[in-house]
Amino acid sequence: MHLPTDGRPRPRLLITMGDPAGIGPEVVLKACAVRKLSERFNISVVGRRCRFEQWSALLGIPLGVELIDPMEDATEATAFSPGVSTPEGAGEALASIKAAAEMCLSGAADAMATAPVSKVAMTQYGINFPGHTEYLADLTGASEYVMTFVVGEKRVALVTTHLSIADVPAAITRSLVLEKIKVLDRGLSECFEVADPRIAVTGLNPHAGEGGMFGDEEAVAITPAIADAVAMGIRAEGPFPADSIYCGLGSADGPGAGFDAVLAMYHDQGTIAAKLWGFSEGVNVTLGLPIVRTSADHGTAFGLAGRGEADPGSIIAAIILAGEIAEARARARASM
Repeated sequence: MHLPTDGRPRPRLLITMGDPAGIGPEVVLKACAVRKLSERFNISVVGRRCRFEQWSALLGIPLGVELIDPMEDATEATAFSPGVSTPEGAGEALASIKAAAEMCLSGAADAMATAPVSKVAMTQYGINFPGHTEYLADLTGASEYVMTFVVGEKRVALVTTHLSIADVPAAITRSLVLEKIKVLDRGLSECFEVADPRIAVTGLNPHAGEGGMFGDEEAVAITPAIADAVAMGIRAEGPFPADSIYCGLGSADGPGAGFDAVLAMYHDQGTIAAKLWGFSEGVNVTLGLPIVRTSADHGTAFGLAGRGEADPGSIIAAIILAGEIAEARARARASM
């Protein structure tokens, strides 16, 4: 048995299939062929066996790890074409997510990393969640969670996620901003082992509102939420203009220097920065869940599916981070 440096058994990690018509199965197959991952972690893939057999034959990449098929007893699957999304495929992807989450909840696995799914196909299948994050929160009974993107030592979390820009201002409330600050602070400590985290909170409007000239969300919701967090002992600061706070994050110079994470107000305000940091290295982490869940920070890329050109970098980074968080949690439990 290969052991991490602290002598504990390797974390048991699950990787979900993603939408079978997208690049998910391809990047999973490529990741499982990386020897350093299987040496460091005990990895299993959760997904429909027939789909991985089809993809393995198409790409010439064997699946070199255990496969758990949550639909083993289901009726025979219909044929599929790479790049052609179907509600049936979304159902298979959701079955793999649900099975992996249940194994993590039961203690049968230590963490899960998810390949991308199609939000449109999920809706067509009848699942009314805008994405993995919300679906997993419902599955695990988590009421407070925060979508967080990680590239190396740089981290950005979101107050609102998959929401129309027109609906964002009304969603930015004092209570919601405070909730996300608290979950992010706890997650930085528990999952990333950051002692006394320091969090930069962005404004919603240009120049963080410029003293009320460009909107009052900063004065009404964001600044009071930061003050509430500080009163609880959390090192939250801001609101900062979102166009500059990322500069210097993770380094010694710039507006973001010295902060352990940024909390952004809406999706693109945070994810544009994360993707510029390193598109093929980014990981989506859901902090606040009772389980460890990471994800590749890209979509299904149906237009690329089946060509063998998909970059597995993001899912590899997600697997490694899931294992590292599982190890951090194990260390925390051992020290209690």
